[in-house]
Amino acid sequence: MNVVIIHQSRTGNTRRAAELIGGAAAAAGATVAVRPVTNIDYKELAEADLVFVGTWVDGLILFGHRPGDTGKVRQIPKLWDKQVAAFMTHAVNPGNAATKLSDVLEGHGATVVAARSLNRRRLDDEAPAFAAEVLASVSAAA
Repeated sequence: MNVVIIHQSRTGNTRRAAELIGGAAAAAGATVAVRPVTNIDYKELAEADLVFVGTWVDGLILFGHRPGDTGKVRQIPKLWDKQVAAFMTHAVNPGNAATKLSDVLEGHGATVVAARSLNRRRLDDEAPAFAAEVLASVSAAA
């Protein structure tokens, strides 16, 4: 399985989550590429069986949660017929930002198979677990 992980990171937390997801996917036997949204390899993306797309949760602690820097996320080439897992990193309260990122990606042609926000303090546990869940569900559906 070819897996591409695309991330937009402001402080490094989302990049770290992307790397952890990539490590978990590689450990499961996938061919993995981890790329920032500003350095996408179009051939890798075209050959991908599964794409993870990540950014951070922006907004106030109690309200206004949304995906961070969706302008850059929208610069990703159209994801027609691609299975995509959306992930985000947050500090306190993610609200429904993961659902909003899913909506952005679906509007970009993706078939979103999973969406989750990962707590930046628990990335070592949450990111690999999310990757394993997504890989298991995609493999089971194939």
